[in-house]
Amino acid sequence: MKKGTFIVFEGLDGSGKTTQLKSLHTYITKEKGIKCKEEREPSEGLPGALARGAIKRKMQFEPHTMALLFAADRYEHIKHDIQPYLDKGIHVICDRYVLSNFAYQGLACDFDSVYEYNKAAMSLLMPNLTVFIDTEPEESAQRMEKSRIGDELFDKDGVLIRQSFYNAIDFLTQKGFLEVFDKNNLDSSDNCNKSKLVIIKGNQSEIELTAEIIKLTEPFLR
Repeated sequence: MKKGTFIVFEGLDGSGKTTQLKSLHTYITKEKGIKCKEEREPSEGLPGALARGAIKRKMQFEPHTMALLFAADRYEHIKHDIQPYLDKGIHVICDRYVLSNFAYQGLACDFDSVYEYNKAAMSLLMPNLTVFIDTEPEESAQRMEKSRIGDELFDKDGVLIRQSFYNAIDFLTQKGFLEVFDKNNLDSSDNCNKSKLVIIKGNQSEIELTAEIIKLTEPFLR
């Protein structure tokens, strides 16, 4: 049986990634009639519940503990949810994955430490494709002000987080886990053993962004 494809959406809070994930899921399941599972991180598992509690400021952890907590949640998520679906030939699209761990926890911990914490999970599974929606921090912040009730742990300087994402992309590329592709030259074949990442601009209309993402991901869903 052919395994499912694992696609991840990354970006700032308010970048549009969650909306686009849901639009892609609808396209895959309703229009193409293909089985696909939506996932998110932190996951619904116990480590994920603890991580969400910290994000909502209901509990506190040291920075390295937070990094370890997200990495532990990822390992459990892979083992108990993502990999079993993929093995059954079901596509999985996930809201955040390892890149977010580096971008956010990497602000308080060094990347080398976050890398060590995530090596087990990354060795198990990296996405076939990561779609990084690069939305201007000011626009992302405005969207979040309209939709979010209460603040969260990572409600901080969007400019800093955005740069941390790019630093994380460079770090994982140098480590050999990622290969960055131009959106007009994205290779969907299995010739490359590295996880593929494409960066798209989020300053488009929702409809335009959805159309672009469908075009990018379509070859990975055959």
